[in-house]
Amino acid sequence: MWESFLSLAAAAGLILAGPAAAVPIQAGGEKQLFLGPWADDGRDDYLVESMRHVTMTMHEARVTGERMIQHDRPWDRSDCWLSVLQDGDVFRMYYGSRKSTEALRRGEPYSIILLYAESRDGVHWERPNLGRWEWEGSRDNNILFPNDDFPYTFKSVVVDQVFLDPNAKSPAEKYKMVLGHLTPPTMPEEDDPDAPPPQPSGFLVPRKGSEAKPLRPGHHVFASPDGIHWKLMSQESIATGAGDAKYSVAWDARLGKYVQFSRIKPRDPEGVAFYRERFGVDCPDLNVRMIGRAESDDLLNWSQGEIVIRPDALDKADSPAGLTRLDFYGPNVRQYGEGASAYIALPTCHSHWKYTYVREGKSHSFPQTIDVQLATSRDGIHWSRAPGRRPFIRHGVEGTFWSKMIMPSGDIIPVGDELWFYFGGLSVPHGAGSGPELTGIGRAVLRRDGFISADAAYTGGELTTRPLVFAGSKLLLNLDTGAGGTVRVEIQDQAGNPIPGFALEDADEINGNYLQVPARWRAEAVGKLRRAEGDPDVSALAGRPVRLRFVMRDARLYSFQFVP
Repeated sequence: MWESFLSLAAAAGLILAGPAAAVPIQAGGEKQLFLGPWADDGRDDYLVESMRHVTMTMHEARVTGERMIQHDRPWDRSDCWLSVLQDGDVFRMYYGSRKSTEALRRGEPYSIILLYAESRDGVHWERPNLGRWEWEGSRDNNILFPNDDFPYTFKSVVVDQVFLDPNAKSPAEKYKMVLGHLTPPTMPEEDDPDAPPPQPSGFLVPRKGSEAKPLRPGHHVFASPDGIHWKLMSQESIATGAGDAKYSVAWDARLGKYVQFSRIKPRDPEGVAFYRERFGVDCPDLNVRMIGRAESDDLLNWSQGEIVIRPDALDKADSPAGLTRLDFYGPNVRQYGEGASAYIALPTCHSHWKYTYVREGKSHSFPQTIDVQLATSRDGIHWSRAPGRRPFIRHGVEGTFWSKMIMPSGDIIPVGDELWFYFGGLSVPHGAGSGPELTGIGRAVLRRDGFISADAAYTGGELTTRPLVFAGSKLLLNLDTGAGGTVRVEIQDQAGNPIPGFALEDADEINGNYLQVPARWRAEAVGKLRRAEGDPDVSALAGRPVRLRFVMRDARLYSFQFVP
């Protein structure tokens, strides 16, 4: 009877396997970060078996405060959408310019256009004269879209993402760009002989003299050999979600596929009922913004989008019943690091929980502000919100250009010892307008691997990993201790027993702030006052399951990695 119960309980997952029975993590030489999912006691349940007096802490990226671009030219009036990539020793920025919010609402042609800038250091930017489009009689400008090669007149265009494609079929397709919000204008250009004829419903019509086919608005893929001259790859939109938001699209090295993250907007019946019952108004299009995901083998044909990040009960806390405190304006997802199994999302969190008014059947709420949180994943499908859910990029003080809205490019750019994040910021709430005096492009920085750390206080703590199998001969740590802090590493066998020569009493103390410092063991005394460093060689343990026990005092551990 008892044996039968044990068999049923084990099959149902009610009995947890002991340390010796745990399936080892195949760590290889891939960098290990704390990404979740988070157990009830706060530990990373995938990577960490146990921890005592240790907490997982998310770290905010620090906004540097400078404006990357001075929006001081007639065609460069600023918008908050951008994408940035590091291409060898050149930084390339693709960013929007909005004629005016009123022009956009009226549907005027070229209400939002796309501009280009480049930099050698990522801080000081130049706007080269591309000669691609005539603006008020001159081609001396950095306008990328519209251009002579793109035969359509549009109302607005937004850059989703630009990336170097490791899967490109030819050098002519080295760069890929996804453009969204390609929408037809509702007004013809006055006194323009090339103005398009009346628009067929829902299509961009080619300019006069062009033999191109009408183009349905959406999110479209372009290819380029140089990042400047772009060719439309398909007439078909790749959108698998709503078309009114910035997508994240890139090659996924782990899967060997292209992956897109989009905005999906299911209808919100609870919210509709709330406005109807509380205020007697109908908002039939009310929805909750979520993040969807789809895959493709060729960047043009996509699977159906599926929701992977959505608001939960914590996001509804302290909001009126039926309303969501925040939802997700856009995904901003990238793979991170040398390995392919770390995914970072910087979702833009749109907070709008208090009713203010209804206009034209649409609800308008307070505070209508947007900041950036952090979500992490090991496969791009199952996501964990960072511990504490504090802003990853925080609003600036009142009056700064990022004090009300922050729209990150989503790109993660390693520069020296730091990670850089570019963003568009506004000093007014969502829907309140735009302009050079209200908007700016900014930069935030974080230490390498510095998203989430395992922290021990001055009184000490320890953390033990689940069993893992590594490849390499050294263990490198990214850590930061106080002046009186230390980290020591014990290597155990799969059952949790210290391996001779790698026990805690054999481990060197590490003190300081390092991005890469080797763990060492078996230091030897030299003379009366000096002690030689220990040996970092762990190659004898490679290929077999081991556990790492980190004993820390006044220290933060960000990541670890086995290397040759």
